[in-house]
Amino acid sequence: METGAVHGEHHSLEQSVTYHLTRDIELIRKIPMNSISFFPLSSLVVLSLASLSAASAAGQASGTSGRSLRAASTAAIDTIPPKTVVETPFTFQSGTLTLPGTLTLPAKYKRQIPVALIVAGSGPTDRNGNSAGLLRLQNNSNLYAILAWQLARSGIASVRYDKRVIGDNLQKVDIPSTSIDDFIADAIAGARKLVSDRRFSKVVLIGHSEGAELVLQAANRGAPAAGIVMMSGAGRPIMPVLREQISKQMPPAEIVKWDSASARYLRGEEPGDVHPGLRPLLQPMNRKFMQSWVKYDPAAEIAKLKVPVLVIQGGRDIQISEADARALKAAQPAATLVVIPAANHVFRAATTDDRMVQAKLYVDPTIPIVPELTPAIVDWVKKLK
Repeated sequence: METGAVHGEHHSLEQSVTYHLTRDIELIRKIPMNSISFFPLSSLVVLSLASLSAASAAGQASGTSGRSLRAASTAAIDTIPPKTVVETPFTFQSGTLTLPGTLTLPAKYKRQIPVALIVAGSGPTDRNGNSAGLLRLQNNSNLYAILAWQLARSGIASVRYDKRVIGDNLQKVDIPSTSIDDFIADAIAGARKLVSDRRFSKVVLIGHSEGAELVLQAANRGAPAAGIVMMSGAGRPIMPVLREQISKQMPPAEIVKWDSASARYLRGEEPGDVHPGLRPLLQPMNRKFMQSWVKYDPAAEIAKLKVPVLVIQGGRDIQISEADARALKAAQPAATLVVIPAANHVFRAATTDDRMVQAKLYVDPTIPIVPELTPAIVDWVKKLK
């Protein structure tokens, strides 16, 4: 959806954000809750409440002025790959949808090589790991593109794709009837196309955040994968995780209201009284997705896994905790666990758990990802049979 900007030096930051809000809020209403987890400043809280003070604080944390904050919502993201890799369009069919993606290959290779299917995290996150419109102010890390380029330089191909709620496919999807099973089916379909491609020796599924949950369930439902990588994946059902994220941003009284409202919502009732910033999480059109999502127990799921799994967690992740990663390891002792102490949720080096300080790490794609991430994946993949 096209967004607008208020022009002229006499306009305030508050006026600019309000203008963007009126243009972007419709897009947010159309986005299913396919794991919209809270960023350091909840994108949904900012959008739903038009929290001008929060938006202004985000700009200050990023070292931006009002003008640069406005520009950030429409600026082009640099997704030009290095000369050491070659990228081409890649599509695959999942049901009636054609999901668009990007195939990344080493510029030179002589034999079959491994390939990874990279499955994106929560909300309107695209194949590169970025969000559109006002949400880009809190999610512009380019994580998946950067990871794909680094994997290719180490001899591992990859495909990253736009989820069914991104781009033109959003108009083809019936949101009220969408469940988590649809996103799992997409990952399975992508893996099946890759395993039939003779250029590749084996297929690995890499999922980040919600994507970690999706690749785990995809593998357990028959996706032809030699192994899976779970980056920043929850080790608990979603409602405790979501409550923990909300509790970091809301006072106790609002958490009590959230507990009652979310329980009513999941029973199919009207949510009732809840903080306005949390209402987008309880939209009727997303009820089926949420009802399907709350049934997922990562620990129980990973305990059933029959293929190797690498669990990677950042020690400075303020969305998913190290305890989640260790819960996954406890449930599946054969799992390989790698904890990167300085890494945050988007695998940038953080020196603190302070949400405002970490905000810049989510929105500046020029900040390098932590150096431990890609080698850990490459070494693990190359040992797979």
